[in-house]
Amino acid sequence: MLKLSALFPIHCSDRAISHVFFSLCKEWHNSELNARMVVPSCECSCRGSNIVEAIPSFLKKLYYCSPTLPKIKAEKRFLKDLKDFDVAYLWPGTSLDTVKSVNKYNKPIFLERVNTCQRQAKSTLDDAYSRLGLQPQHKITPEKIQKEEQEFKIADFLFCPSPTVVKSFQEAGVSEDKLLLTTEGWAPEHFPNYQTHKPPSEEVNVLFLGYACVRKGVHLLLQAWERAGIKGTLTIFGQLEPAIAQTCSKWLQRPDVVHFEYALDYSSAYRQADFFAFPSLEEGSPLVIYEAMGHGLPILASPVGGGGIVRDGIDGIILPPYDTEAWVEGLRKLSSSPDLRAKMGASARQRALDLTWPQVAARRGEQILQKMKAN
Repeated sequence: MLKLSALFPIHCSDRAISHVFFSLCKEWHNSELNARMVVPSCECSCRGSNIVEAIPSFLKKLYYCSPTLPKIKAEKRFLKDLKDFDVAYLWPGTSLDTVKSVNKYNKPIFLERVNTCQRQAKSTLDDAYSRLGLQPQHKITPEKIQKEEQEFKIADFLFCPSPTVVKSFQEAGVSEDKLLLTTEGWAPEHFPNYQTHKPPSEEVNVLFLGYACVRKGVHLLLQAWERAGIKGTLTIFGQLEPAIAQTCSKWLQRPDVVHFEYALDYSSAYRQADFFAFPSLEEGSPLVIYEAMGHGLPILASPVGGGGIVRDGIDGIILPPYDTEAWVEGLRKLSSSPDLRAKMGASARQRALDLTWPQVAARRGEQILQKMKAN
């Protein structure tokens, strides 16, 4: 049995990125691969024999008065008994010192990469903000880029959730044998009514769900929506980035554009939509795409927005994010054809049902085992 120790250096809530971590690692509990998770703290629903909380419950309030103490505590706990494990699995946010310390233990290191290489991401986002006449408002600094580049030199393998992510690290100089192409997944049990369809109607409801920011191309979607002249509603479900609120105010005030703040229960947003639009500029493999496909929604997305899982012409339509006319035509095509939406939506759902977390974790676990056997 291969013993794997996984470090997630922030609170594990089983939401957002911690949902990915927890959904994968909890499945690796079998005769071939056994994972132990180390976190600063976690929700009660995550607790079990295979997860270690570094911070005692009665000290949480004290530790979380500091932005750095929880991570420091988790990293120390992770290193404490690393010698008893065969493999280290490190998630974003882990300090470079800890990555170096793991390397000194001579343990194989698997790194999780959630998005494209930060050097490429910075270039993409700098350009996006510049096109809007704005100074960059992302948080990618030269120091963060340098840290990531040191990490992937040390690591043995990098999990990359889409071909776009793989390509970005190849272009950054990472050898192909280090890069493990994988996917993200989704949890149908979190959406008990995911098989419920919105009845076709004359007016379509087009959904964008997520942080409505420049990075995810919301401004491009709003521009195309205005030009498309479609009878229906564009629903934006998620918090607005100030840059979007500033530059897109005239589009956001249109009567056929509706904005809802993010809520924990967002399944109804999928069920009330006819198709999903996601012209993202920089991504890994967005979880909302898996969820939308699971709800039977055809996808209109950019290549990175499709996360490497949307098949062009089968599950939806893939378009260059800055090609406004192509997006206008794509919006019109899906809006005007209920039969096409139904066909693509059925294909998307079938595709998503092969990408639930247990299946994704099994495939990732096999990748780990194969790499360890080969080395």
